[in-house]
Amino acid sequence: MGLDAIGIPCKEAEKSIKFYSLLGLNFKKYGEGHWEAVTTSGFRIMLDSYELMEKIDPEWKPPVRPGTTLAFKQENAEQVDELIKEIKTQGYEVIKEPWDAFWGQRYSTVLDVDGNRVDIFSPLQESH
Repeated sequence: MGLDAIGIPCKEAEKSIKFYSLLGLNFKKYGEGHWEAVTTSGFRIMLDSYELMEKIDPEWKPPVRPGTTLAFKQENAEQVDELIKEIKTQGYEVIKEPWDAFWGQRYSTVLDVDGNRVDIFSPLQESH
């Protein structure tokens, strides 16, 4: 058994697709209200419209406050800073500006269009 994918309910799929495209994801539509993208590591991110979620489970309710965080690894600290700059330029909310975390990573947190936390990070390079 292996974890293969994560599903994210989204109120407005086109806005979610635009946000996640900044993180390098290219979504393909698979039926009404369902999109999938594959990360460079082979893990799938699935976006499901609120309407689809309600068709699957008529008692489903949109989350009041999402609790899952996705984390996207970058090659270096400069890429973290550049990506956060682009995310801000596109009008998305950055809730934690890039910083050199005590655990050895350049780290930042943003919110997607539905309020899900998305961490952007890279290992810090050791200076010798």
